[in-house]
Amino acid sequence: MLDVEKIEAIAQANTPQELMTALVWQRRFNEFDGPEVITDLAQQPHLWKSFLFIKPIYAPDRDGFSLNGVLETLLAMANYRPMPETSLMHFVPYPADTLYLLAENRDVTVAQLMDLGKKWRADVVDVYGGTIPEGEEDWEFREYFAMRLKGGLRGKTFGDKTDAVLICYWWD
Repeated sequence: MLDVEKIEAIAQANTPQELMTALVWQRRFNEFDGPEVITDLAQQPHLWKSFLFIKPIYAPDRDGFSLNGVLETLLAMANYRPMPETSLMHFVPYPADTLYLLAENRDVTVAQLMDLGKKWRADVVDVYGGTIPEGEEDWEFREYFAMRLKGGLRGKTFGDKTDAVLICYWWD
């Protein structure tokens, strides 16, 4: 059950990014090592602006959106039970497999983040920037996406904007 006082204390003491970081830290599967990823991100905060670790929500399908990843996450969270390491049954505490990382659209930064994907043994690393890739089937979505990334990051002074990229790391 939820302990509201405990949740309030955690929420007041942590940013949304710190809460997401804790979820990543807990996760280990196949080649994914949450503590390794978080340690690398903590050592290089100049490379990224924010990140989210989830199952992919958008996937091209007949209806345009696939909620399978959301449903899997909700079911795993609902069915979670703490188990000792020796138990034959283990529940997945947070079944994410994709790290979405927002960064400034600079060649050096993107190259370093791509290198991290290799170090982390990600199965796929994709970069989405301010341009629409040729031959994309869903060009309206891509156009909107590219528009949001162009000038999407705010600087320290009013009106200061920087182009962003979204880097997606996926582990099978």
